[in-house]
Amino acid sequence: MHLDAISSQHYLQNPTANLELADFLRNISIPGQMNLKLDRHQDFFSAYKIQSDHFRAYSLKDDQKKIQAIAGFVYRQAQIYGRIIQISTATDLFVNPDRRARVEWSKQFIPVLQKETQNIETECVFAYINLSNLSTANTLIRPRAINNAFKRTHPRYYLYRNFQLVSLHGYYPWTPRPVSSIRIREGHENFLKPLIKFLVHRSKFRPFSSIWDDKSFFEKMNRLPGFKLSDFLIAFNSQDEIIGCLAPWSPRSVQDFIPLSYSLRAHNFRQFLKFLWLFGLTRRLSKPSHSAKVSLGLAPEIENPLNFQFLTNVFADNEDIFASLLYSAYEKAGPDSFLLYAHNNQDYRLRPPLHWISSSTPYALYSITPPEIEPPTFLYPSIHQNPEIEAYRMF
Repeated sequence: MHLDAISSQHYLQNPTANLELADFLRNISIPGQMNLKLDRHQDFFSAYKIQSDHFRAYSLKDDQKKIQAIAGFVYRQAQIYGRIIQISTATDLFVNPDRRARVEWSKQFIPVLQKETQNIETECVFAYINLSNLSTANTLIRPRAINNAFKRTHPRYYLYRNFQLVSLHGYYPWTPRPVSSIRIREGHENFLKPLIKFLVHRSKFRPFSSIWDDKSFFEKMNRLPGFKLSDFLIAFNSQDEIIGCLAPWSPRSVQDFIPLSYSLRAHNFRQFLKFLWLFGLTRRLSKPSHSAKVSLGLAPEIENPLNFQFLTNVFADNEDIFASLLYSAYEKAGPDSFLLYAHNNQDYRLRPPLHWISSSTPYALYSITPPEIEPPTFLYPSIHQNPEIEAYRMF
C-alpha cells in the first residue's frame, strides 16, 4: 500500500482525487447510536474550506489504487493565553475494516504526524474522537500492540477535554418561558461593534479561540456559506449591555448528514420524538435509509438527510440567558429543524436546560503528538479554562 497526499494549493488541479475522496467518504458508515454517512456533494474539501484556506488530506491506497483509509489536517490560527498560534485539527480519520488496512495505516500515520508537527510548524495537533464509536476509539487511541517496536512508535493521544455533542429537539409544555428582562435581538449593523467587543473579550478566556479582533471575526463568519449578521441572536440586559449571543448555521450547503440506521436506544428516542411531534412539541429525526424493504430489494433506497442547525459563537453569562437564547434560536429555526452544539462538561452555564427534550453523544478532544515529543503544557492539571469547541468543525 502507498500513501498519497493532496494539499489546499493543488486540490483544484486534481479534481479526480477530490471525487475519489468524496466517494470513499460517502461509502463509509460512521457507527454509533446513529449510524451516519457524510455526503459532501462531490467536493470533499468543502468542510475544510469553511475553516481555513490551508489544509491537506492523505489517502492510503492498495495495489489496485483503491482508497483504504483517509485522514485530513486543517490548519488555522487560534488564540491561547494572549498568543496567536497555528494549530492543526486531524479530521476524517476513517479506515476500512480490513485488518491489513488498519495495520498499514497505523504504521504510515507516524511519519505523517511527524510531518504535521515539525515541517508545517503547527504548535498543536488535535482530534475529535466519538467515544460511542468504540471501533474508531480503539483503533486510534488504544491500538493492539503487534510488537514492541510498533507500540513504541504509535502516536500519543493525550486527553484534553471531555465534552458532549448535544441535540435539542423540543421542550415540555411546562417549560418556563424566557426571563422578561432578557431581550433577544437579531444581529444588526448597529450592534456590530459591541458584539465584536463582547466576543473578543469572552474569547480571551477560551483557549484556542478563533476571534481576537475585527479581522478574525469577519474571516470566521465569511467562511460559512449563507451566513448573515442577522443570523446572530444577541441577548441584552435592561441597560442595553450584551450578556450573551449565539448564531445558528445550517451545514446543508456544505455536506449532508444521512442516517443509515438507528440503535435500539436511538430508535426508541426517534419514536418518542415522532409521537410528541403530533402535539407540536418536538422536531423529528429523519427516517433511516436502510430499512427492511430496502435490504430485501422491495423498495428503492431513499436518503433523508438530518435537518438541523449548528449553534456557533455560543456565549452566555448565566443559565437563564442561555435558555432564552435557545428558545429564540429554536423558534427561528422553523418547524422541521433541531439544534446541535458542543458542550464542555465543566461549562455549567451552557448545560442543556432540564426542561428541554435533548440527547447527547460523548466526545473527547485529544492532543496528538509523536512518541518522542513531550506532552503540551496546556494539558497540565492547573489549566481549568474550557477551550473553544465549535460543533461544525468536528465533521
